Amino acid sequence: MNELNDLRRKGALGLLINCWLTALAIAGGAFLAGTGMMPALLAAAVTVVPSLLVLRGGGDLQTRLAIAFAMPIYPAILLWQWSGQHWMLDIHMTFFAAIAMLTLLADWRPVLLAAAVTAVHHLALNFAAPSLVFPDGSDLARVILHAVVVIAETAVLVKISASFERLVIEQAAAQNARERMEEVAREERAEAQAAQQTVIEEIGTGLRALAAGDLSLRIENSFPGSYEALRGHFNTAASDLDRIVNNVTRSASQIETGSCEIRSATDDLALRTEQQASTLEDIASTLRQLNVTVQDNATSANDLQGNVTKARNDALNGSQVVESAVQAMGEIERSADEIGKIITLIDGIAFQTNLLALNAGVEAARAGEAGKGFAVVATEVRALAQRSADAANDIKALIGTSTEQVSRGVRLVGQSGESLMTIVSGIAEINEAIARIASVSRDQAGEIGRINERVTRLDSATQQNAAMVEEGTAAARTLSSEAESMARLVAHFRLSESGRLTSDTSAGEAMRNAA
Repeated sequence: MNELNDLRRKGALGLLINCWLTALAIAGGAFLAGTGMMPALLAAAVTVVPSLLVLRGGGDLQTRLAIAFAMPIYPAILLWQWSGQHWMLDIHMTFFAAIAMLTLLADWRPVLLAAAVTAVHHLALNFAAPSLVFPDGSDLARVILHAVVVIAETAVLVKISASFERLVIEQAAAQNARERMEEVAREERAEAQAAQQTVIEEIGTGLRALAAGDLSLRIENSFPGSYEALRGHFNTAASDLDRIVNNVTRSASQIETGSCEIRSATDDLALRTEQQASTLEDIASTLRQLNVTVQDNATSANDLQGNVTKARNDALNGSQVVESAVQAMGEIERSADEIGKIITLIDGIAFQTNLLALNAGVEAARAGEAGKGFAVVATEVRALAQRSADAANDIKALIGTSTEQVSRGVRLVGQSGESLMTIVSGIAEINEAIARIASVSRDQAGEIGRINERVTRLDSATQQNAAMVEEGTAAARTLSSEAESMARLVAHFRLSESGRLTSDTSAGEAMRNAA
């Protein structure tokens, strides 16, 4: 209602200003209409009461009705002032304007009062003083027409005023509701701002801690309901970041440990690879020398095979000579047997001669002196026979000895022949073995040559591997340096106790595993 009253006070003030302007206009028309100052004084008198009520600050019903009563009087004063003029019919338009302006009061009652005052003015003066209403005198039909128009206008204006009043009331109620809502909203905003300020301070403290690298801070104080999820998200984010940094720290420690191990292993591998490359180079050189040696051995084996073949042929020829010698020894043995037979025959002849000489001596003894010469011959013959027998025995002994030696020589020659045949067989086997050795040596020379090629390729690959190992060692050193840099960066953060224990335990396990 304050808005409606304020609107009505403003409307009353505006209508009062209009009243004074109309009074001034009437006063100004006094010099033109020739009716004197009486209309102007009457207009001023009519304006005094509404002025007092308005200046009192009232926008009440009394003030509104006073203004409504005064508004139709000004057109009536104008009709009086311009009576007898052709302007009188046109001045009737001011009645409708005056009634219409009362809608500024947002009240249908002043409009209805002004319409009633207008109707009373027309009806009363139409019969009492028609010259003050129409220039041609009394005109009831025109009064009725004006009355119909005023009634129609009044009905519309009453409807508009009532609607306007209701609208203003509704707007005022809506304004009050809006103000109450704004007040509630201001209170809620103040509460929300306070809660928001608290949340901002808590979140700001947490963010400053995070910016300073302290990941152990958690917001323990509860937030208002609408911000509680934000606290949970912050704590979750801090926990996740704490866990991530823990994992990064642990990973950095493991990477550093692993990179150190890789660097050490790659250094050892590089050293072993270099040693292996040197060893392979020595092996390759040795294999090349061995290849030359095996090829020389194969050539020597071929030459030896030729010599063995020649020795085998010579041994075969020697076996034939031995066989001839054995045959000759056999013939000598047979000749010795024949000589033995002859010696046995000579021994028999000597025995017979000795026996005959003995008989001759016996006979010479019987002959006496005459047989002495014959006895001497018999003695000489017997001595000769004895010497023949001794010589035959000596020859027989010599021939026996010779026969034994020939037999032993035959046996030896036979054994030599058998030995030569064994030698020939052994030389044949040696020849075959040397042939196999020569073939194997040639195959081995070829295999050693291929092994030499493979070792050469392996040496080249080993050198390439050594270069790759050096590159891996450089990468491991770079990785170790990056891991140390990562560890220095992560060291900026202060972790929670559980995360720190987990990180320290993981780092300790990694170091123990590295050890």
